[in-house]
Amino acid sequence: MHDGVNILSIQSQVVYGHVGNGAAGPALQRMGCEVWALPTAILSHHPGHGPPAGRPLPPAEIAALAASLADRGLLRACSALLTGWLGTPETAEQVLVLQARLRADNPAAVWLCDPVIGDRPKGVYVDPALVAAFRDRLLPRADIATPNCFELELLADRPIQTLNDALTAARTVIARGTGCVVCTSLLRRDRRPEVIESLAVASDGAWLAQTPSLNDVPNGAGDLFASVFLGRFLRKRSVKKALAYAVAVTYGVLRASVGGTGPLPKELKLVAAQSEIARPSHDPWIQRVG
Repeated sequence: MHDGVNILSIQSQVVYGHVGNGAAGPALQRMGCEVWALPTAILSHHPGHGPPAGRPLPPAEIAALAASLADRGLLRACSALLTGWLGTPETAEQVLVLQARLRADNPAAVWLCDPVIGDRPKGVYVDPALVAAFRDRLLPRADIATPNCFELELLADRPIQTLNDALTAARTVIARGTGCVVCTSLLRRDRRPEVIESLAVASDGAWLAQTPSLNDVPNGAGDLFASVFLGRFLRKRSVKKALAYAVAVTYGVLRASVGGTGPLPKELKLVAAQSEIARPSHDPWIQRVG
């Protein structure tokens, strides 16, 4: 058994491309982490390319896979739980069962919950009941949450127009129990259009990071961000350092991926740009804001 950083990643999986476990796995492995990938769905490719073959896994099957790991004592060596696309409230409940068992076996394990619900302009693209499940059941038990701006508005039940709005929304979620909230793509009214922002809020402070804006970016950026944030946090135990690293890696990989070619060009070039994970080429602007 690997005696370093072991991360159980529960999210969707595709045959082609780099979203869900297909983004988290390679990125975390490049960081030197062992990744145990448990799929919530197995699809031929991201649905953005057209209707995929495959299916979501039934919650009972996900529960059986997780229980088998637990029964063999693997959770005692699990450093962290990473969750992304869950799809249904039933699967969310199975994650809570597993997380409780993980905490019993290893109280120091960290849970990063990426509350995949939707985005602008599409809106909610999962079972709407998941909004309440994340808000009331999952996030209060998570150490880190990484919603996008649309998801943070839903979870805090308040609009975000300014930086102060975003800080208040994040602290609303933290007040329910979440240790740290990272808004991965802050879309505030007073933001300069040439930059993209991420905001991390924790009990000991808040930090805003900026990189140049990119157009027509591929799918999977949020999955990549969440995974490398978690990997860095486990090594450094610093929200600020994890934010700076995750923003730098995500920007570098996205910059290398824009304008791709091939039959399905809108994909992360994660293998070709893996040097951005080892040594990011861009230092984001970052400032304490609270």
